[in-house]
Amino acid sequence: MTQEIKAGIGLDSLRFGMSKEEVENILGKPNEIDTHTDNNEDDGATESWHYDDQELSISFEEIDDFKLFSIAVSNKSYKFKNKKLIGLKKKELIEELEALAIDDLKTEDWSTDDNLGQELIFSEKLSINFWMEDGELSEIQWGPLLEDEGYIIWPE
Repeated sequence: MTQEIKAGIGLDSLRFGMSKEEVENILGKPNEIDTHTDNNEDDGATESWHYDDQELSISFEEIDDFKLFSIAVSNKSYKFKNKKLIGLKKKELIEELEALAIDDLKTEDWSTDDNLGQELIFSEKLSINFWMEDGELSEIQWGPLLEDEGYIIWPE
């Protein structure tokens, strides 16, 4: 696996909208599966699969018939637009993303009492999140693109 992040599409041969069976045929069985529901019960359950060796987590949402809905990676070998980003400092990350013509970056402080240095940098247009811990990129998380009305655009 070349481990190329494809915004709005997936990761290498993984595509958003795939069934759990299709994903398992590509990645094999996960190390861990957990299921949780948010406060909004209308959205149903989320099932997350974790692949420890690959530093990869994927999620399936009940509201979308348990299709592949999000991917998160934390290993430095993953690339976005042929660039390795995990481990970059905030200033370096923003410079790299702006050089890729990502012009809608926003930043939010996600610090808690337990984790004071957590920050989110995200692009709504690309449906991609860059999670910072103590000023360094620790995780990239992304999902399918959304239309202006909020509907999911499943990749072909």
